[in-house]
Amino acid sequence: MKGAHLSERKCREILHLFCEDLTATQIAGVTGVSRVTINAYLKMIRTRLAHFCDQEFPRHHLPENHLSLSGSPDGLPKTSYFGFTRMNGYVYSTGLTDMSRENLISWQKQHIDQSSGSMTAIHAVADFSNWRLYRRDMLTAGPHSNTNGDDISGFWGLTRNRLMKFRGVNKNTLYLHIKECEFRYNNRNENMHDKLLHLISRHPLHELQ
Repeated sequence: MKGAHLSERKCREILHLFCEDLTATQIAGVTGVSRVTINAYLKMIRTRLAHFCDQEFPRHHLPENHLSLSGSPDGLPKTSYFGFTRMNGYVYSTGLTDMSRENLISWQKQHIDQSSGSMTAIHAVADFSNWRLYRRDMLTAGPHSNTNGDDISGFWGLTRNRLMKFRGVNKNTLYLHIKECEFRYNNRNENMHDKLLHLISRHPLHELQ
């Protein structure tokens, strides 16, 4: 990063500690790098992860009111509502606009239509202003319905536990944190450090500056 004057070895150490899921304060303490610099690096890493996750989202499942990193005027979408879509053991998240409690109650009563581009393509909605998850389980989806439900539960549990350790996440960066949780959950059986190194080698972080 411009002005940081960190060696490649130190940058790799920061990346390793990020993969170990340490906070910025903890990483600063271990590396001896200022928390301001660490936060700047972590934001770039999370932005790269968010771009990757946005590209991985099955396009035909995107709801009409979705928010994306590339479509936001200032680069970071701002919302407290996120929709979760499950598919083949993966869970995808997307920011949602124009949401309210009334809209969520109405959505829960709708039938799930996997081919629809509306909110019916979403299996659960999280309200991060109140830490509540609204679900619409596929009770008649057949023998795999419980597995699918566990995907949502597992992702919500990971996301909730990770974000609560920060003692509150700024709404301006919530999107990046949700996408980081998505990346961690969908790659939980892989070596995150190696996968992230490969991703950054293809798309270096300095491109984000």
